[in-house]
Amino acid sequence: MSEVAVPFLPRKLQVQQERQAATATPRTYPARVARVLALAHSLQKRVTAGEFRDFATMARALGFTRARMTQLMDLVLLAPDIQAEVLDLRFPPGKQPICERHLRQVARTPIWIEQRARWRVILPTACEAR
Repeated sequence: MSEVAVPFLPRKLQVQQERQAATATPRTYPARVARVLALAHSLQKRVTAGEFRDFATMARALGFTRARMTQLMDLVLLAPDIQAEVLDLRFPPGKQPICERHLRQVARTPIWIEQRARWRVILPTACEAR
């Protein structure tokens, strides 16, 4: 005859643990756009350091298309304060209200004042969707 052991918590302890889990602050992680922006900076540093001759060579070596490299490098052209805000973005798992497409809309203009105006419009509307 075999025995089956079923672990269980007394109801009182289970309720306490559920309450603690509900009141605990949710874990947050760096936003995906923050990781993409960090990747863009890393790739730019590799070209600047001479590891790759140009972005096209790097794209071939890393398996990116040239178009994707352009998209990534355009993010580096964002105003420094916007980049700092993006790098500080943190969201709970499964929530990414700001996507790369939003950043590309901001980066379309090379003028930082216009970028900041676009960012101020996009940021609150995207974060309300959380």
